[in-house]
Amino acid sequence: MRVCPKCGFVDRTMWRQNRWRANVDYIRLPEFRKENPDLAEKLESGHAVVTDAFYAYRIPKSRGVRIVEKVYIEEYRAGGMSAFHMPREHKNHTMDPNQKTL
Repeated sequence: MRVCPKCGFVDRTMWRQNRWRANVDYIRLPEFRKENPDLAEKLESGHAVVTDAFYAYRIPKSRGVRIVEKVYIEEYRAGGMSAFHMPREHKNHTMDPNQKTL
């Protein structure tokens, strides 16, 4: 469990970090319904993105298990929907061997 030292907000441990995208956490939809029933209702009624004071949430269009993703509200305000798709940096920080110039 993560607790903000400034405001005391408690972030539940049910959220898992997306390994492919930076600062994107996800949770299964049934667990999200228990935690935030009002936000879940808005998302399931067709809203593309729902926000609260801390995060922006969305249900990605995927087959199989339905999940809810979240990103920090500041990142969503700055980048819009692209905030949900920022890839992680490669661990070696190297150039593509086929790249000739920057």
